Amino acid sequence: MSRSKHEPSRRGALLLAGALLLAGCGQDLTVPDYNYGSLQDLQNNPTNAAVSATVVGLVHTSRQNMDRLVLLGGHPGREGYYFDPNEPRYVRQLVAGNPDPSDFTGSVYWTIPYANVRAAEIVLAVLDNPRLTFSDAEREGIRGFAKTTKAYDLLNQLQFREKIPVTVSEDPTEPAPLADRAAAYTEIARLLDEGKAHLDRAGTVFAFPMGSGYNQYGFNTPAAYAQVNRAIKARLEAYRTSETGRATAGYQAVLAALGGSFLVADRAQLNRGAYHAFSSGTGDLANALSDPSGKTVADPRLRTDAELQAGGLRDARYLAKVDSGFSNSLLDLRSDLRFSLYLTRPFYGSGQKASPIPIIRNEELILLRAEARWFTGDRPGATADLNFIRQNSGNLAPIAQPASDDAFITALLKERRYSLMFEGAHRWIDHRRFGRLRQLDPTNASRPGDKVFTYFPYPTAECDARNISPCVGVS
Repeated sequence: MSRSKHEPSRRGALLLAGALLLAGCGQDLTVPDYNYGSLQDLQNNPTNAAVSATVVGLVHTSRQNMDRLVLLGGHPGREGYYFDPNEPRYVRQLVAGNPDPSDFTGSVYWTIPYANVRAAEIVLAVLDNPRLTFSDAEREGIRGFAKTTKAYDLLNQLQFREKIPVTVSEDPTEPAPLADRAAAYTEIARLLDEGKAHLDRAGTVFAFPMGSGYNQYGFNTPAAYAQVNRAIKARLEAYRTSETGRATAGYQAVLAALGGSFLVADRAQLNRGAYHAFSSGTGDLANALSDPSGKTVADPRLRTDAELQAGGLRDARYLAKVDSGFSNSLLDLRSDLRFSLYLTRPFYGSGQKASPIPIIRNEELILLRAEARWFTGDRPGATADLNFIRQNSGNLAPIAQPASDDAFITALLKERRYSLMFEGAHRWIDHRRFGRLRQLDPTNASRPGDKVFTYFPYPTAECDARNISPCVGVS
């Protein structure tokens, strides 16, 4: 899963890396070159063109390593595995439940999001410079997009680690402090709310191109992108509320955010949403989850656990996303299934290496509303939302209203498992936030000692910079 990279100056690398303070360890950093230009030049000599190019860079870089996030999170979520005999750590660490803080698991999905966070902070800092000639509305659009992107990257980071920095450090000798989960959620929520307020004042067009992942479903204006902002806010509120006791007020916040999102109960619009776009073109970034080699496999229990439609076929979501007919194995794990949603049946477009990965889409929003309705007392509405997804996405028969909170969570997790299959680390996150990780422990009878870990570890360099020993982040 290689990436096109260039070597920045040492100071530029530190600025881009944000919280990664590898300078103290005698290492250098590489960052992707997606129209960022020089952030140091942007700070010292801002121009409209440089700001716009950096914002475009936020779009491109936010997708960097998203395929890795899906793949790595798929292992503890027991969705899929990577069978490469030359890299058995995917099974030995991620399936067995013993990831270490090395670059293999510790650094993945750390440097790049913080590079994007740093770039967003620089854009926000220079926007009031009198050299820039953006209109007030254009500046508001840039602020709204930058804060929303920063919040999205931090939210993804928080779901991989127990605590994270929510700022980056300009001083390469001092690491940014780690914020606990409650403080991190609060900061990310603040960024999203401020971003929404900026977008509401941003006029009718952005001062920069949004890219095909937003253009596909029309989320390329400030008003439309504000709906994406609210969708991400709904996800955040559901995550933190389910982690902290499922309070009614927290789920009311989910419903409020969904009210400003693009949620619609329409079978034809289940895939409507914002996406990370990829391309097989020279010099662009390809989606590595489109893997015809057979190394990326699906957990066989996706088939055995799938419900049957009235005609005897399995859940339509399973059939749309998984292929069979080949076989691969590694270290006592075996599968004859692979994921087809990024290979031959993408959400939109030509597929293969150009397949998009969802940022967030309407089907998830309906399931978030089901969760919020249930825990605010609207049990019939919650059941109706679950059944809408079952009938219109899975082509399955409706279920009766669950008899208890525990029964509802079981039903919700089942629908989320098949609706959001291999689109993020959703199943792992869902079982963690509802206290059900242990349900994922057994991989198969031949590997009874496998367990699911709670969080990925911090990179070794992060622990060294903070004098954390042993390097924590796994439980």
